[in-house]
Amino acid sequence: MDIRVNGEPLALEINAGASVGEALAAADELLETAGAVIIGLRMDGADLDADAFPSIRDRPFADKGSIDIAAESIAAIKQKAIKTLLELLSLSDEAAANEDSKDWPALAGSLGELAGAFAGLFSADELSFVHGFADLAAKAMAARAEKPDASLPPELRAEIVRQAESLIIIFKERLDEIERPADELRKTAALYRSQEAELSELPVLLQTGKDERAMRAILFFVEIFNKVIRLVPELEHEGLDTDIVRIDGLSIPEFYNSFNGILRRLSAAFEDKDSVLIGDLAEYEVAPRMARFFTIIEEALKKP
Repeated sequence: MDIRVNGEPLALEINAGASVGEALAAADELLETAGAVIIGLRMDGADLDADAFPSIRDRPFADKGSIDIAAESIAAIKQKAIKTLLELLSLSDEAAANEDSKDWPALAGSLGELAGAFAGLFSADELSFVHGFADLAAKAMAARAEKPDASLPPELRAEIVRQAESLIIIFKERLDEIERPADELRKTAALYRSQEAELSELPVLLQTGKDERAMRAILFFVEIFNKVIRLVPELEHEGLDTDIVRIDGLSIPEFYNSFNGILRRLSAAFEDKDSVLIGDLAEYEVAPRMARFFTIIEEALKKP
């Protein structure tokens, strides 16, 4: 049986006597490794949906025939999901500003469907944001259903506006990370360097009672690190060979693990208000490691 993906032949290494189901499972695994997912199937020219799959699952793959797989990259699907979310957030912001808006049933339904349909594509924090805002939209829908002729409570409208505007900023950034990861990496490196000196001030901030500013500085560097973790897979999709990248002799996953350990020690030292340890970790562990990471990744991006 011939098998094609988006019109191109797919070479599968499967055992003799394999079934169509086994072949499709192998194709799915191969596509997932390449960062893509199956979005449609046709067999012998006819669409194949979930209900029809059991009837052909055990058919020998060696039989004559053809299977056409429609696949799309995970990045492309997530881009569409984020763009849809941004549109819904913008419409929700407008609806909250319009006291007589009757759009909340449609908005709440669409947000709930988006969270369910794309749950596997969003990270845990992203999904919590979407679910949280969907719950707000559902509250607005319930409030309008209870009092159709009344405006939404001012505090609910204000919260919808606040969250919508905040999430628009967050998800526009996430979209940029997918669409322009190399540019985002360079921007992140520049942002880190502009704030790097803040690390050396952590002990002084704690000693002078400026705990809130010190905590903001730590959270900033944690967010920088989290952004880096999101960007590296996108850079891989654009051709960055991370297998050959080494930071202080460590592979990127090993670097992550090592750096996470340092961040945990920094967090514990902050809770204990151990300004000496905080200063040592910030100056001798966090700052130089992050600096070397950005230098090495930026150099790798310059290679053809």
